[in-house]
Amino acid sequence: MESRLEPAALRLQLLGPLQVSRGAHPLALPSSRKVRALAAYLAMATHEVSRGHLCELLWDLPNDPRGELRWCLSKLRAVLDEPGHARVQANGDALRLDLTGCEVDVLQVSHTLQSGMASLDAGALRALAALFRGDFLQGLEIPRSAAYSAWLTAQRRRFRAGQVAVLERLALVLPAGSGEAIACIEAWLRLAPFDVRAHERLFEALAEGGRLREGDEHLAATAR
Repeated sequence: MESRLEPAALRLQLLGPLQVSRGAHPLALPSSRKVRALAAYLAMATHEVSRGHLCELLWDLPNDPRGELRWCLSKLRAVLDEPGHARVQANGDALRLDLTGCEVDVLQVSHTLQSGMASLDAGALRALAALFRGDFLQGLEIPRSAAYSAWLTAQRRRFRAGQVAVLERLALVLPAGSGEAIACIEAWLRLAPFDVRAHERLFEALAEGGRLREGDEHLAATAR
């Protein structure tokens, strides 16, 4: 009897430009920003979302927001649904994205941050840090969508803070003064240039690595 191959795992990456892939193969996404934003919002939702809420989130009083939403959903289904498995699911007026068997970077990061990183070794922390390819939904702003813009800003702030926490923890478990530890702290500083702790840690790491002149230069630059 022939065995039926299981479909490759679906992967959604929201940290950085939105990317969707199945196995090792990236999927072509519709060019519509609202279709992409809809995919991301449903992937982040912890419960079913009403069509009315989505219309208010993504549309600025168009003539037929529900008609546009239906069009967006049809485009999303064409990308995400699998034979015998509808990922985009409707329950009356409510919508949800079935993520069974999916890999979603933001959900992985959120779960790890909530569970705590104390038990993670350097390898696990490196893998976690690598999930941050850029800002949350980088480049996916939508003009004249105030509710969506507010949500996007809040999520970006949240995940930047999460990235800082990961980099700080990774720098702590790496060998003191190593080039990798210093690179982590420098990445932390790029995200939070006014974080006094990051400046102190960089100075200490440079000193521990025998790079006293660079430490003094950083201290002088910070004082200015």
